[in-house]
Amino acid sequence: MNTDVFKDIKPSIKIPLKLKLFLPVSFIIIIVVTLSAIIFINLTISAYNDHIRNTLDLEVKILTKMFERESILKADKVETNLKIVNKIFYNENISFAKDSFNVKIENQNNSEIKSVWLKEFRRGSENLYNDTVFINDLEKLFGGTITIFQKFDDGFVRIATNVKKADGSSGINTYIPNNSLVSETILKGEKYYGRALVVDSWNITAYEPIYLNEEIVGILYVGIEEKDVSELNKILNTLTIGKSGFPFVMDKEGNMLMFPENQEKFENTKEIFQLFNSDKDGSIHIKSNGKNHTIKYHYFEKFQLYIAATIIKDVENKSLINKAILAAIIIGLIMILLLSILIYRFTTEKLYRYLSELRIINRKLVNAQVALKRSERLANMGQISAGIAHELNNPLGVITMYSNIVLDELEPEDPKVEDLKIIVSQAERCKNIVSGLLNFARKSKIKFSETNIEEFIKNSLKSIVVPPNVQIKFESKLKNPKLKIDYEQLMQAITNLEKNAIESMQNGGELSIKLREDGNNVEIIISDTGSGIKEEDLDKLFTPFFTTKPLGQGTGLGLPLVYGIIKMHNGKILVESNTKPENGRTGTEFKIILPGLT
Repeated sequence: MNTDVFKDIKPSIKIPLKLKLFLPVSFIIIIVVTLSAIIFINLTISAYNDHIRNTLDLEVKILTKMFERESILKADKVETNLKIVNKIFYNENISFAKDSFNVKIENQNNSEIKSVWLKEFRRGSENLYNDTVFINDLEKLFGGTITIFQKFDDGFVRIATNVKKADGSSGINTYIPNNSLVSETILKGEKYYGRALVVDSWNITAYEPIYLNEEIVGILYVGIEEKDVSELNKILNTLTIGKSGFPFVMDKEGNMLMFPENQEKFENTKEIFQLFNSDKDGSIHIKSNGKNHTIKYHYFEKFQLYIAATIIKDVENKSLINKAILAAIIIGLIMILLLSILIYRFTTEKLYRYLSELRIINRKLVNAQVALKRSERLANMGQISAGIAHELNNPLGVITMYSNIVLDELEPEDPKVEDLKIIVSQAERCKNIVSGLLNFARKSKIKFSETNIEEFIKNSLKSIVVPPNVQIKFESKLKNPKLKIDYEQLMQAITNLEKNAIESMQNGGELSIKLREDGNNVEIIISDTGSGIKEEDLDKLFTPFFTTKPLGQGTGLGLPLVYGIIKMHNGKILVESNTKPENGRTGTEFKIILPGLT
């Protein structure tokens, strides 16, 4: 055999099997890790953008509720103010003098001018026409707008008022015609409460007829300017959303009414308004002062305002993107290095085991991120709740003060005394609830005292209204009924749960309260036979501002308060509910677990 032909052929290089497996798999790992990092970054940014949109939507809803509460408080205030004006006005006899005088008056609806003769309207010895002393005294007492109208053939003319026209002049000698809703209501001998045009501006108002010899001769009026939201403006100046976001308010003409003092003004307000005006509710993206704003808005029909919140996505995302990229690079390099070593040393079996462990780590990371977001959202809710509760204390104080003033002025046998006592007691109760909300937000200290829990539950049932179609069942199997609790705060929590249970049984049912011992703990089990709570809502029950009640019938703060109070007692609260009759009796059960005496 001729071997010369093989002299120039070099021996082939032998590559170890592990290396042959390592090289292609490592290449695949690098590609997979790189793609995973890119997807992770994109998903993180997308999730964060969704979080931003949800946060803006929540801020707008919270601000809208604040405006709604402001409207309700104003309506309650003008009703109370009218009662005070009535009491003061009729302290003196009213009468008409024999002499008449001629005056020119203006229709507030169409500015038509006419000349009329009016009799001199007197209160005691004083002429009411252009009487600024009486009006100013009332204004100092409770603020707002006050007017005395005198009746004439075509309507009711303002003869004493602190109402101003748009140009700042007095609204005296302006009149509301007989065909207006207010006049029609008064002429029927009825009071009018609600939103009304007062000369040139909309007010929350209250009107009642003035009688002389059983004949309607005029109107007593009090009101509060609808857009007088100075207190809300103070709150708005304290609110922030993330690092760059803030709320603001515009009127229906596109004028900026409320804007945080510490924020840079928009350079294109009219453009923003034009985008708002295309829809009553939505979100827009706009560039202002070189920054990309995402704006969520809602048109509040009652005040004719656009309530909005904005955030600068670039500012919010920049830090997140940098951290996500850095984290992805570091994690990716570590993963590639470790996987390469493991594949080379332990082949595919070890690689598979490592990948399984890696998936578990990623799931834990995602869960940790979700938990962090929930924690941040609840912390923001706590701050907003504390702000709302703080602002509610002021109007509640006014309600309590004026209710007591009127109560002191009434004779003991006056039938209104009991009504006013109820108003005072309920206002005090509201202040206690607000105090509880502040405790939840601020984590106030508990004032423990030793209490018989059986007597405590019985007292809680006495403090609530139980309809005739609801039966109460109380059962205790405690050997030692003594517990150390904060009596007032726990009473608030228990009565809240009892009232919720009763409200869930519109057609009647059974409210059951059981006391049990579980080792060193005491269980308070409150259950009803209502319609139950949907399964998808159970995890949200203790989230602030979440409510299943119709708009205006619930604030979504009751159960979070209960949760906070129980946590401050070092206890737990559990809930079970059934909405399906085929699974047994429907209803909801709350179980409160409190530490017993040691």
